[in-house]
Amino acid sequence: MNILLAVSGSIACYKSFDLLRSLLKEGHCVRVVLTKGALNFLKPEMFTYLGAEKVYGPLDDFNLEKTDEMNSKVLHVELANWLEKLVIYPASANTISNLAFGRCEDLLGGIFLAKKEHKPTIIFPAMNTLMYRHPITKENLDLLSRIDKTNDTFICPPISGELVCKENGEGKVQEVEVAKDLIETTIAKSRLLSKKILITTGATIAPIDPVRYVTNPSSGKTGYQLAKKYLSLGFDVTVVAGQNALKELDHFIENPRYNLVRVRTTRDMLKEVEALLKTCNLYVSSAAISDLEFEASSEKLKKAKLANSLSFTQSPDVLKFVLENKSPSTKVVGFAAETLVNFQTLNEKWMRKKVDLLVGTKVHSGSDGSTQKGFNVDQCEYTFFKDGKVTNEVTMNKSFLPEKILEELQR
Repeated sequence: MNILLAVSGSIACYKSFDLLRSLLKEGHCVRVVLTKGALNFLKPEMFTYLGAEKVYGPLDDFNLEKTDEMNSKVLHVELANWLEKLVIYPASANTISNLAFGRCEDLLGGIFLAKKEHKPTIIFPAMNTLMYRHPITKENLDLLSRIDKTNDTFICPPISGELVCKENGEGKVQEVEVAKDLIETTIAKSRLLSKKILITTGATIAPIDPVRYVTNPSSGKTGYQLAKKYLSLGFDVTVVAGQNALKELDHFIENPRYNLVRVRTTRDMLKEVEALLKTCNLYVSSAAISDLEFEASSEKLKKAKLANSLSFTQSPDVLKFVLENKSPSTKVVGFAAETLVNFQTLNEKWMRKKVDLLVGTKVHSGSDGSTQKGFNVDQCEYTFFKDGKVTNEVTMNKSFLPEKILEELQR
């Protein structure tokens, strides 16, 4: 993806180096535009050394010599045509004011106005708390938000914390990895799909007493990759995640098409799924749901009681509930996490729960010294099972799984 990274004169501008590296690591092509304020803090050469394809200053519109690869002699038009997303990180109060009133005092102002409507602008404000809360700044942000209705402009609010001025409050620019995920999943309104995906991920727990519970090593990495890809494809995504699932699931919270619900137990997960099921077009059951539960004690149990009287029952079957209560048009993807994945194992599960697609995943916690598989790793062995047949067997990174699922469903 062609990303134009604009950096303005906020003290947080040094974080743009890390954002550039993070975007490049994901394979994006990045060019950089600096405002006059940014040049007071940063040297343009740093972006070049870190891998930016090109770096431009605020007045380069007037210093341009046409090259063979250019279609226009006007740099702000050339860059506006080249970019797929315009990212302003960080955005100072001055830059926000200039954009809100359409000022073309520098290269960034011209690009912002020349950019086509279907190319999103993603703005990450950063400033002192009082500056951010000032009525004029709020009015400028509100004006940009109204522009959003026609120009695909997305404003990510700053976070709270200790600022460089030693005050605590709103104004810190969004963290780099969160910004990167929001950039990748924010898309033009014209690309949005009127379809909703419900994903369960991570592990649920089975409490024994106030200090003990039974669970498994599932991290929620699969759910993170599913949510990220499906948001970037234009779907509305809701994730119901175990309480200990990885924190990266929180990265998308500012995306208006994303909803995250964290739960503790299998019954908690069932309650949330029941409330959300009727509105989804696709249900992906990637959670490692605890299939047993205890009559949890309200006080810590002594060791002797644990050894002599710890009994359990079967917890509710969330996937079975989904299959019995879903709308006829809702597609269901089930997961089979097994130490032995073969036709017999998958067919037996599919005969009991006839999902549209069953994804067999070879797993092992590594608790006996064996290699950990499936849980909390990036590379997995998958077997895809559909209509009583194995359709594919592949070892791949979890990041490729979301599109593979859609591909298998369409077979």
